[in-house]
Amino acid sequence: MTKNISKDSFYQLPSGSSVYPCRLIVRDGTLMWKSALLYQGVVNVPTEESQESHIIKTAQRLEELNSWVSQELNPWESLQPVAWYTPNVKELASGISVYFNHAVHDLDHTFTKLLPHIQDHETLEVRNNYLYFQRC
Repeated sequence: MTKNISKDSFYQLPSGSSVYPCRLIVRDGTLMWKSALLYQGVVNVPTEESQESHIIKTAQRLEELNSWVSQELNPWESLQPVAWYTPNVKELASGISVYFNHAVHDLDHTFTKLLPHIQDHETLEVRNNYLYFQRC
């Protein structure tokens, strides 16, 4: 089968990788590149490899956390980023922080399930009807 996807629809990352927006960040995960880079209709592609690396590591950690709160659910019934890499927002400019909700569970349930799994160098908070997660 021939792939007929326009090269213009791929994101060009600082590492030299070219990724399709619907490609999963972590293999066998639930989070797509568009979830990390698309905010309010604007695509924000990282300009530095460190930002790209932070996004990948944050995605890996979110996938781990998702396994604690989404057991026995369908893959689309998982954590859903609302705002992730957004260079013009200070707390979201490096890729280590993300605002998210859960597709099925309410805010309190998700927070209560995830809090015991947050590591010492991480932050999980409820902010303005979203969960805020930060690594480092």
